Amino acid sequence: MNQGRTHLLLRAAAAGWVVCMSAAAWGDSLGLYLDNDGRWFKPNHNTDRHYTSGVKLVYGFQPNWQWLEDFGKWNFPFFPVDSQETAVAAGLFIGQNIYTPDRIDEPLKRHEKDMKYAGWLYTGLFIQRAAGPVMDQLELDVGMIGPSARGRQAQNYTHKVLGGNKAIGWEEQINDEPAAHCSWMRRQRLSGVRAGSGGNHDFLAEYGAAAGSLHCDGQIGLIGRWSLLNDLPSDFGPGRFTMPSGALGRSASMPASVYLFGRVSGKGVAYNRFLTGLDPKPLVGEFQLGIAIRYKSLEIVYSQTYLTHEFEQQHGTDGWGSLALSWLF
Repeated sequence: MNQGRTHLLLRAAAAGWVVCMSAAAWGDSLGLYLDNDGRWFKPNHNTDRHYTSGVKLVYGFQPNWQWLEDFGKWNFPFFPVDSQETAVAAGLFIGQNIYTPDRIDEPLKRHEKDMKYAGWLYTGLFIQRAAGPVMDQLELDVGMIGPSARGRQAQNYTHKVLGGNKAIGWEEQINDEPAAHCSWMRRQRLSGVRAGSGGNHDFLAEYGAAAGSLHCDGQIGLIGRWSLLNDLPSDFGPGRFTMPSGALGRSASMPASVYLFGRVSGKGVAYNRFLTGLDPKPLVGEFQLGIAIRYKSLEIVYSQTYLTHEFEQQHGTDGWGSLALSWLF
């Protein structure tokens, strides 16, 4: 039964990819996004706990869909766009997230109240529109939580290959259940804060909300970028796992750039499925620091992210390393 559900999701994702790719003249971008808190991605601290791994493959394109063109002209309530010229794009993705308790190989030392083992296998579609200094993204994720998400197999195989400890307790993971999740995010280049005629640094505001059977939250943050080579690219900053750069997030007009970036954000949390049975913190802070390197059509982004405590019983501060590879073609 579990294998059947997994194969059904994968077949649905493959069918969606074929339909969407056939709607575009040719693909605009392909991205691979990896999050992990193991020593290979986060060498300064090897934790393997809570949100411990994420893998997402993203295909961005610009199809001729009338409803997508209408989306480009739509003004969100309370968040209008003051621009007559807009560009729109879409993206299709498939991904897997893994969540675990602390001390995966030492269950007797584990705190009585901690996150449960869980896998989340999903696919979905996002649409983007850029209008002047603003980029909006709407995203829908659908998939399965539980054994059908193959989180246990993925983690144990990865640890076997890389020499990590075997996780104990996956038989107590969250049971199979379908899940759906939608989100809206906006990035906005801030006027009046970019200094110098050389364009060596800038700032972007980021805010949005999410709702569904996985999460219900709202967040707001600030991104700062500092160039180490040439001017900064005139885009909307580095892509990351929850907001891929897609077809509009970057431009191939600048042949090469290298910049450092930092992001600080706060999230108000109303619901988190992966914290069921715990006492969630209503406010969670997040800090990210990284570097983005671009040469022609290839971009590589590496960063480290740290969170404040997500629930009352939590011991230690969580964090993970991220690697994003994207290619325009």
